[in-house]
Amino acid sequence: MVPLAEAWRSGADTWTADQRKAFGNDLKDPQLVVASESSNSSKSDSGPADWKPANHAFWCAYAEDYTHVKSVFKLTTTDSEKTALTSMLDTCTN
Repeated sequence: MVPLAEAWRSGADTWTADQRKAFGNDLKDPQLVVASESSNSSKSDSGPADWKPANHAFWCAYAEDYTHVKSVFKLTTTDSEKTALTSMLDTCTN
């Protein structure tokens, strides 16, 4: 969900090896999501300011999961990420 490079830019650079391992292997939170090869390729290490799922119906879930992972791992969020996430969260029906 949150690419490792994005995590690194938003606080993971100060993590211990154990914290990085926990992030990379987290199966409890929505950090690891199965995606098609083309979707994974197009996303690369981008966050929501630079990449959004092509399927607009997934925007709400993506934004909720992304913000959850950032919160759990205490990662920072840029203003451009916040703007993109807000627009995607606005698609939520509940």
